[in-house]
Amino acid sequence: MDTELIGLLSQLVTGIATLLVALVLVFELRNQSRQLKIQHQDSDNRMSMDILSIFEKTFIPHNYTDQFVDIMYRAHNEGISGLNDKELWAFRQWSIVANRRLVAEWRLGRFENRQQAQKQYFRTQYSYFFAYKANLDEYLTRIRPRIIGSQQLADSQGILAITDELYEEITSQQVNNGEKKL
Repeated sequence: MDTELIGLLSQLVTGIATLLVALVLVFELRNQSRQLKIQHQDSDNRMSMDILSIFEKTFIPHNYTDQFVDIMYRAHNEGISGLNDKELWAFRQWSIVANRRLVAEWRLGRFENRQQAQKQYFRTQYSYFFAYKANLDEYLTRIRPRIIGSQQLADSQGILAITDELYEEITSQQVNNGEKKL
């Protein structure tokens, strides 16, 4: 056989082998991409169930003593004026945990790719949160500053815009840098 023919055949074999390796790599990347999507969906499902569990533990009265349920009832209906110092402290601890759950969901990108669903979800969740008059009473002085404290939440499209809008709708008071405007 001629050396040129051998060289040509070796180049052809090398080219085919390179093409096959490239095709195998593309196939593997596609499989890995599918597996990552499945893992992401599983993670999202697990996060949903964990959040639902925390939500139930936080908001269902049977998880608390009768004394704490009474505190929560008065915080819901009367606001902070219906609580003594010790009760207000207990309610604030609950409120911090409830708000922290929502902030954590936002930070983890809950519905991040579906902006309208994200806004509706957080409006609904903060509607439950603001059903407690005490949370409305403390929004401007305690809750809003905590939200602002996180740099990634203070954008105009973010959770701060949602909570401000909801606060204004419920109280008929405009929020302006944390001050009430009538």
